[in-house]
Amino acid sequence: MKLRARNVLKGRVVEVVRGATTAHVTIDIGGGGVITASITVD
Repeated sequence: MKLRARNVLKGRVVEVVRGATTAHVTIDIGGGGVITASITVD
């Protein structure tokens, strides 16, 4: 699956790991699919 910055995906946040400058967010999108995104804390 190709993803772009403006994609909107339905899912459930299962984990957020916050660091000093970035956070890793894990989202279960169903059907066995899991996405992990790295985002800035700001």
